[in-house]
Amino acid sequence: MSDDFKRKLSEMEDLSENIIATKPWAQQLLANTQKLTRKAVLNWCNIVCKIGEAELDIDEYVSIFVTQVQNLYEELITDVDAIQEKSLDKIARLLEQMQNLCRDLHIDIPTFNYEEVPLCDLYRLVQQRVQEFEALAEIRRKELRELHQKQLKLCKNLGREPRLLAESPLPLPKDVEGLRVFVETLENDAIEREEKFFQLKEEIQEIVNELQSPPSLDFEKDILNLTNTEVRIADTEMEQLESYHNRLVKQLTNVKEEIAELRNKVDDLWNKLETDIAERDAFRQRNTGNSLETLNALKAEVKKLEEMKKANIKVFIMKQRQELADWWEKCHCTENEKSEFTFYYSECYNEDLFELHEREIEKWKAYFEENKEMFALLLEYKNLWNHHLELELNSGGANRYKNRGGQLLMEEKLRNKFRKRIPKIEETLTKLAETFFVRKGRHFRTFGRTIQEYIGKLHEDEDKEFKLKLSAKKQQREQASTVGRSRMNLFPSTASALNPTLTPRACSKRKIITTPFTEPFKKLKTGSTNKVSKTGLPKLNVSRNKRRSARREKLRHRLSFKSSKSSNKENHNETASTSYHDFEKEVSTKNNCRSTAFVLKETEALPFTPVKGENFLTPGVAFLQKTPRPKRVVK
Repeated sequence: MSDDFKRKLSEMEDLSENIIATKPWAQQLLANTQKLTRKAVLNWCNIVCKIGEAELDIDEYVSIFVTQVQNLYEELITDVDAIQEKSLDKIARLLEQMQNLCRDLHIDIPTFNYEEVPLCDLYRLVQQRVQEFEALAEIRRKELRELHQKQLKLCKNLGREPRLLAESPLPLPKDVEGLRVFVETLENDAIEREEKFFQLKEEIQEIVNELQSPPSLDFEKDILNLTNTEVRIADTEMEQLESYHNRLVKQLTNVKEEIAELRNKVDDLWNKLETDIAERDAFRQRNTGNSLETLNALKAEVKKLEEMKKANIKVFIMKQRQELADWWEKCHCTENEKSEFTFYYSECYNEDLFELHEREIEKWKAYFEENKEMFALLLEYKNLWNHHLELELNSGGANRYKNRGGQLLMEEKLRNKFRKRIPKIEETLTKLAETFFVRKGRHFRTFGRTIQEYIGKLHEDEDKEFKLKLSAKKQQREQASTVGRSRMNLFPSTASALNPTLTPRACSKRKIITTPFTEPFKKLKTGSTNKVSKTGLPKLNVSRNKRRSARREKLRHRLSFKSSKSSNKENHNETASTSYHDFEKEVSTKNNCRSTAFVLKETEALPFTPVKGENFLTPGVAFLQKTPRPKRVVK
């Protein structure tokens, strides 16, 4: 055994037996040792005494005996001391390991109360804490390794540089959390890129099929040949894929626009050249879609038609002039505006003249499209105004009351419609005209007039027409009044004998069906026949009792007519039809018959016949003029 661990018994402390007071095994050891030592010493002394002290060097033998016993005890203590040193060494190693673990885990080293604690208990306590720290460190290392593996795979797919963290010492929790967020970002980017990759690939395949344009580069071929499970989402590859997709989209857009423009041009040339419909349909069926082949075919067709157009340039220009004239009419142009385009009358038929006409047409097309709402409202306003004037023109006709289909009600509905709609359109047109002036700095004109001038002219013309009608009616009434007075002066005795004073019927729009020769003749008072009205006709005066009796008689007649209808249902239609037919026939034979005229029945032959077309009183028959409308106030 090494001398390093051997201690001399003489140098050891003299300890009290109190240290083993609570240890039965130690007390037993001490007792047994003392007993054995006492017995051995006594036996040794007995033998020495038998030998004789003279024969032996007692001091030397005693010293040897004590030395050997001392050596034996020292060796025993040294053995136990070696075990203690080993325990301390193991505890020290555990403490060092725990210190490293705490450093890796970035936690504080725990403290232990090792006073009066046996080394074995202290060893188990430290060992337990070390195992706990090792388990926690292993968990963190495993998590870190998983993050590293996932990161490496994602970075490889995405073509990016990974962020690797050292495992010893373990990174800080915030660094691990940052790495986790970075890996999640990579995962999201990878998912989004995969979706975008498949979407772009699908769109590329559709565009390639539509254009019928095979890929030329190796990368483009590889992309189209990949299966649905293979992806290439690296930064450089995605950039190439997006560039390829954008290039195809732009190419397809340009091809579509060019094809649409060429189709319009071909249709326009076909129309101008009057190409056969069957030939057009055959060409359309052969060249469908938006492929490059269709584009080339349209270009060839345009080139062919352009050559044909050059051979018939005069015909084309004449058609352009007709189209230009139509646009001038749609845009409400005046002759001065038309004359500004001097090339309209040029006879130098060439490509330049054709191009000038084409530009002029496009100019007026754009103008019409820009003010489409204004022109649409002007057209509606013109139609409504014409219907309004037509309705007012027909409102004075006598036959408008001779209807059984609700014509008057329909006219009133139309009149209300015009009364509401026309002012709204006028207001909208005025606002649009103001907006046009603000936008263009000039007034919008319709056939040379501004909107305000155009609307004002229509109202002014209507007012003039209304005044002319009032003047004509007034002149006609004055002429009829003069002729009537002259005729009464020619036959004074007959007029005084017959005294045909008339009163208008009650103000009812309903027609009264009467039989001409069954209604009794009503004699009216003639006390006021000498009074003359403002119109020149004798002023009619009928007493209130006479008017009441006349109304009672008419009511009695209608009631009897209704009762006869209810009692005889089978002959109802025939009777009503016959009565109305007789009434219509009688009215149609009279001249200047109005709803305000009250016809008296003649009981004897007239001394003379009325003159057709003259509006004056005759014996037996009296006519009342239509009540004139109030004068319209001209604004």
